[in-house]
Amino acid sequence: MKILLPTDGSGYSENAAMVAGQIASKHDSEVIIVHVVEDKGLGRKTWRENGAEHVINSVREELLKRGCNEQNIISEIVDGHAAEMIVKTAKKHNVDRIVIGTRGHTGIKQIMGSVTLKVLQMSPILVLVVPPEFRL
Repeated sequence: MKILLPTDGSGYSENAAMVAGQIASKHDSEVIIVHVVEDKGLGRKTWRENGAEHVINSVREELLKRGCNEQNIISEIVDGHAAEMIVKTAKKHNVDRIVIGTRGHTGIKQIMGSVTLKVLQMSPILVLVVPPEFRL
């Protein structure tokens, strides 16, 4: 099994990482961590060079703590619109499911964030949305 794990460094995506790690370690699955750097903003280049790697490494550590095989963890940093790039990356790697948090960094008080909602609408791949209060 292959799992795509989009992450933005938020608590919601950390929760998704715990769930993805649990599934992946139980099934000896490959996990593809993807961090999307949005096309807009002046600090994009600096974030891509510094912050994005930190986010990816933090998720990688969580997956290893959950018992994932290091050889089964791949990471990518991509540029573009988050939902589109998440679905595109999932198709590229031919994943079996996408594990994503309900919301991202914006923290807008609603049931589901716009990126998660768009991924659900666009993806032909099974999407597991991890609620914020879910604990393993």
